[in-house]
Amino acid sequence: MIFNTRPDLDVNKKSILIYNVDRQVFADTLHANDCDELVLITQGSGNFQIGSSEATFGPGTIVYVRAGTLRFWKAETRGGQSVPISGLVIQIPIQALSTDFLELEEAAGVRAYLKRIGQGGHVRLQAYQRIEARFKTILGAKGMLRIARTHALLDLLSNVDGWQVFGEEKLAGRSAKDWARLKRVYHYLEDHFSSRVERNALAQLVGMEPNSFSRFFRRASGQKLADYLAVIRVRHAEALLGTRRSMPVSQIASESGFRNVSAFNRQFKKRLGVTPRSYRKELNSEPVQP
Repeated sequence: MIFNTRPDLDVNKKSILIYNVDRQVFADTLHANDCDELVLITQGSGNFQIGSSEATFGPGTIVYVRAGTLRFWKAETRGGQSVPISGLVIQIPIQALSTDFLELEEAAGVRAYLKRIGQGGHVRLQAYQRIEARFKTILGAKGMLRIARTHALLDLLSNVDGWQVFGEEKLAGRSAKDWARLKRVYHYLEDHFSSRVERNALAQLVGMEPNSFSRFFRRASGQKLADYLAVIRVRHAEALLGTRRSMPVSQIASESGFRNVSAFNRQFKKRLGVTPRSYRKELNSEPVQP
């Protein structure tokens, strides 16, 4: 996940998840989801990348990204600090947008909208309060009402003008086989980032030669393996700095997979704009959330 926010309902029980993101830091958030993702920014600014398409965001920016497409968010920095971002994020499983459903007459607006934006798109509205209110109707909704309100939101978005579509030629195209391989690598890295990760082991995992694997990963993910691994490790360290405030920085570095504190400091500052100690000092000035 690109932010430390829980969904409004139990992740194990609901298929459509909505996150009310309140002043979180978006930094080096390269990721792809198995579901569609709809984002509304209400506070903060920065830039995002969908595949190879880049744009800036600010209050009123709405972004729709289809499942399996790499995306990257980074907040603007001021005085060396990342500007906190607020907004609403909905993750919609592809089953909720099945072909059979979209063929219904009542889904004509949603069908036309999804066809119009292809692999995704974005728009920035000066007046977005109606859209925000529709997002919020989904918070806490259960059962079929949750699904109905999500589709009602998409129907409303279908009437919004000014969408800029991400050109398919700019997106990181991947075959089903490539995507399956990439997911296996992602899962392996999430489970083993705290230990030494060998390129040979990853290549063997997906049945490739080491050199071929390196080329494959960069082509399919849009990033070098070392950079992607550093993102995961920094993200884990960031969480530990917030939740284990008495844990020594050296131990956090070790448990996050960094070989020494110097490497940890370098990667953390490169990606979040501050050192781990400065980040913790800022957190310690705030009350610990229950």
